[in-house]
Amino acid sequence: MKINEGLKAGDLEGTVEKRFAVDRYKSKMGDDRNVCVIAFTVTNLEAAKDLERFAEKGYTKVLDADATPGTMEDGKYRVFVEFPREEKLDRYLYDFLEDLKNLTNTETFEFTYHKRTLPFEASAKNLADVLPRTPEAYDQKINSLRLGEVSNFFDKFNLIEFKLDNNIISFKKASRDPLKFELHAYGNTSQILKEIKYFDISPEAVSECLFLTKYFGPYNITKTNEGKFVFSKENNTALISKYKW
Repeated sequence: MKINEGLKAGDLEGTVEKRFAVDRYKSKMGDDRNVCVIAFTVTNLEAAKDLERFAEKGYTKVLDADATPGTMEDGKYRVFVEFPREEKLDRYLYDFLEDLKNLTNTETFEFTYHKRTLPFEASAKNLADVLPRTPEAYDQKINSLRLGEVSNFFDKFNLIEFKLDNNIISFKKASRDPLKFELHAYGNTSQILKEIKYFDISPEAVSECLFLTKYFGPYNITKTNEGKFVFSKENNTALISKYKW
């Protein structure tokens, strides 16, 4: 085990939660396709700072480690550890976790990937299987996850023929004309609405929104002054615009 800043086995026992998140948060050190962000939840500030120093000063492959300056809603802290996205990423993280097990007396760590809530045991095999270790693999994995999320958002009950290709969404509903849109953003409603300055409330815009509501069903649909449509439902929002129609 690596010794850092006077830490020894068991010093962080009971302070670091066994479940951590991978690729859920944005990197400070570069593009997300080139940098993998690991987020740990820690019970108190002192332990968070200890983990930050341990990661940053004890591992040459750690690009950056940073503890949140304030508490989260539940009173806990988050520590972000960033690794380069390269072929041995899974091994870098596995070795780091093996040392962290000694510091925390944690028998088994587990992780979630991106926005998914399903946890995986942080075994060598699971880390190798789940973590994208090249920028190209990251792009492919995120695009696949995004396709699933957007598809479920628009067609939860498989009532519409749905395709997503290079951010162009194609819809075909039985007995209705096909529609195509360009997808500009998808995610948490509050985050997306922060980027919208003005809404179009003209009669033409209202008519278009009513048409889309009849086509797609119970969404809250509005139009921005930039000609983009905001589809919102259950705290999720898609920002799209007409494509060739």
